[in-house]
Amino acid sequence: MQLIDWLLVIVPLVAVFIVAFSTRRYVKSVADFLSGGRCAGRYLLANARGESDSGLSNTSAMFEKILISGFVLSFWDKLFYPVILLFGIAGFVIYRFRETRAMTLGQFLEMRYSRPFRLYMGMLAFVSGILNYGIFPGISARFFIYFLDLPQTVHLGPVMISTFSLIMFTYLSFAVFMVVVGGQASTMIADCIEGIFSHLVYIVLAIVVFYIVSWSQIVDVMKASPPGFSRMNPFDASKVSDFNVWFVLMTVFIRLYSTNAMQNKQGFSSAARTAHESRMGGILGEWRGQARALMLLLLCICAITYMNHPAFSQQAVPIHQAIDSVPDQSLHAQMTVPIALRYLLPVGMRGLFCSIMIMGLFAGDTGHLHSWGSIFIQDVVLPLRKKAISPAQHIWILRLAVTGVAAFAFFFSTVFTPTEFINLWWNLTGSMFTAGAGAAIIGGLYWRKGTAPAAWAAAITGSVFAVLGIVLTSFWPGISSLLAPAASHLGLTLPAKFWINQQACAFLAVVIGALVYMITSLLTNRQPFNLDKMLHRGPYAIEADGGQPVIPLRERFRLGNILKFDHNFTRLDKITAGGIFWWAMAMLALNVFITIWNIFSPWPVAWWANYWMWTAVVVPCIIAVITLIWFGIGGTIDMREFFYALRTMKRDARDDGRVAGEHNLIDESPAAARATAAEPAVPVKLTPATTSTP
Repeated sequence: MQLIDWLLVIVPLVAVFIVAFSTRRYVKSVADFLSGGRCAGRYLLANARGESDSGLSNTSAMFEKILISGFVLSFWDKLFYPVILLFGIAGFVIYRFRETRAMTLGQFLEMRYSRPFRLYMGMLAFVSGILNYGIFPGISARFFIYFLDLPQTVHLGPVMISTFSLIMFTYLSFAVFMVVVGGQASTMIADCIEGIFSHLVYIVLAIVVFYIVSWSQIVDVMKASPPGFSRMNPFDASKVSDFNVWFVLMTVFIRLYSTNAMQNKQGFSSAARTAHESRMGGILGEWRGQARALMLLLLCICAITYMNHPAFSQQAVPIHQAIDSVPDQSLHAQMTVPIALRYLLPVGMRGLFCSIMIMGLFAGDTGHLHSWGSIFIQDVVLPLRKKAISPAQHIWILRLAVTGVAAFAFFFSTVFTPTEFINLWWNLTGSMFTAGAGAAIIGGLYWRKGTAPAAWAAAITGSVFAVLGIVLTSFWPGISSLLAPAASHLGLTLPAKFWINQQACAFLAVVIGALVYMITSLLTNRQPFNLDKMLHRGPYAIEADGGQPVIPLRERFRLGNILKFDHNFTRLDKITAGGIFWWAMAMLALNVFITIWNIFSPWPVAWWANYWMWTAVVVPCIIAVITLIWFGIGGTIDMREFFYALRTMKRDARDDGRVAGEHNLIDESPAAARATAAEPAVPVKLTPATTSTP
């Protein structure tokens, strides 16, 4: 790292911190801290949520996948991406959840099921979440140690300190500061700015690395894989373990089933101006995510080529030496691409890459800190209190909870190193909660027959199977040594690793949770639930875009109903959503055609090289440039409107996540609220407002 590199790291980060810090004066209520005042537009949501989802740990996880599978997973992703997009256009879960006006998932679960269930799920979500997030600081610290070639220890005066611990402590301190100054409002603005800047840098990096590494060199390396392990031909990759077509199928199912269930970014779920803006933000976010994923694919493929092609044999020597110097062999795959990029990227580009990695680090970690801290307070502590607290006190205990989550993550990363790939650990620890929560959310929003006993049964069963999977896959060597004598008597030889990986364990847990929910609901349902009231529809409507009848799920997901859109879609919305959908369908049709062709007549390597040149290089770069301009303009406009709304909107101190009966406390009249609450909520004193935003 030269001086220009460090300047390219420091200047953008300081600018983002200044903007984020400036939002603190607009945070005047609990709803502002938890949900950004519910006044975010679609492009603010798409940019911010996208950047939050693309944190440094997520990038490291993608590098691991691409290192193993090359281009292949991208082919299978295109086959199933339209399914995800269809659910997004339909507003699956996202739209109805926003209509409930719940700030957290636990608040919805209390309205739909019961307060004890909210408490149980709140604690389960918190435990699952902090285990899921607990490895983030360790991944990030190792990334910077090996990307920047830092020493393992440093001297601070007479004291020798681990560089690993120092990096974790430093960046977690800054991340906590970003969250506590303004909650969701400040982190969302910072994430949006970081997202636009990162998108630009990814395009620049892609152009630079493709100038250093030629396409012909990439093809030479990618086609050199042994039979059954191809990184180019998806029909010659049957021997690839972990990251194959089955991984994609299970990931798609878990992702759809867990919509809004994995609460690592729960603040975004309730931050939109309206339910329709939330839906459009999700659709646009999917598009942005695809553009970024293809840029990362190109960056990673070039790094793999640089360290394996004969033309770079001399440059690759220190890369392989650095990888071999990583003491824990299970971390070699995780560190390979960062180390290769350290040597591949020239001066200036190295600083830009480091800058967007730090931005992604803050975006991802602040989202997790905000989510798990607020979930613990909102869904565990708050429901147990008999007396209301003032907004100021409420915000302060949220800040303390955020700090506590950071402290746990620091110590967890210090003592625990995951032995599986990052994605597999995330899916399994997440399924501790989502295996039951997915069924409770989907059934609670769409099925009048869903019952509280069914939700309890699904949550308990799913979490038990997930925990069992964590124990068996993480500690199998010790378990197998204990079972070996008994197994040998039966003539069995136990494998070195558990029979199925963590992804398969997560898939089994969610399938079992869904089945338990459906069967128990059919056995225990006595009276249909009033969905209209919970969703504020019909006679219960309180928003301008409400009032529509509840459409049965089987009708809503018919292709004709999806593409007709609803009354909230403007002409531009229809063009946007329809264009994204039909583009995905075109890619699906192309890949289905190629699949059928290869079944009867396999393609030669040269054909696959041409296919990937167009679909993984040329077209993605064009899409990335268009998306940068499009989302950059939209995000800038949305940020300006966001600040105006926060400055002028009216607040209600009752909007703090409390539930009265089967509805939000804020939905009651002031007189009824005073009768419901054990103690009147303390109003927030504000200057007169000229407009109001729901």
